[in-house]
Amino acid sequence: MEKLLKGRVSVITGAARGIGKGIAELFASEGSDVAIVDYDIDAARSTAEAIKKSSGVKTLAIKADVSKKAEVDDMVNKVIEEFKKIDILVNNAGVYKAVPFLEFTEELWDKIIDTNLKGTFLCTLAVAKEMVKNKYGKIINVSSCSGIHPNPGETAYGPSKAGMLALTRDNAFELGKYGIYVNAILPGLTDTEMTRANILDEKTEPLWAQKTALNKIGKISDQANVALFLASHLSDHVTGEGIIVSAGEVMRQ
Repeated sequence: MEKLLKGRVSVITGAARGIGKGIAELFASEGSDVAIVDYDIDAARSTAEAIKKSSGVKTLAIKADVSKKAEVDDMVNKVIEEFKKIDILVNNAGVYKAVPFLEFTEELWDKIIDTNLKGTFLCTLAVAKEMVKNKYGKIINVSSCSGIHPNPGETAYGPSKAGMLALTRDNAFELGKYGIYVNAILPGLTDTEMTRANILDEKTEPLWAQKTALNKIGKISDQANVALFLASHLSDHVTGEGIIVSAGEVMRQ
């Protein structure tokens, strides 16, 4: 059976670890060359090398702060120079910090909004201009269930993820005529390094699982599998959608 992403070039932000890394690994296993974009260049290089060794595809590690236009533009130029095109973009880079509203600062607000929402805008704008040239592209935004169902302390995180969903729909309408698809994934609680560092441990995991219809929290592979669907020809009649991947977490709340 032919691989779903054979001959494609994917750019994945925040791909050194977590959900982004899982998506990059799966895309590579399905034949896509991958650009691993992350602020942590050492981790990005490690991930890129491991993927190249395991899947045999071409990889490229790039350091970029997605909230900075100059760095995003430079990132796109490097990908085009190396791979000549961009078929798939996954906007996964994100910042999470839960702080009570009355203790929230302007600085933290700017950091979260700039990375999560502005970063998605800047990367989509720069990459879409390249996709237009080939009349094809798949853009996948990793939003969050927090964008439609708020949690305490997510003063900036929730709005940033809600904004990503709105941007997804707007971009889908404007870019569809160029053969560019734009969709979003809304993960529920997923077991990653970030969630383990902030809200998930042996005591809280069962409590979070009980909030879902399937009585379990998500794995990175759960999110990566949906990203693969959206990146492949299997979703060629799907755009402007936000797919909730939460084991029924939002439904139960």
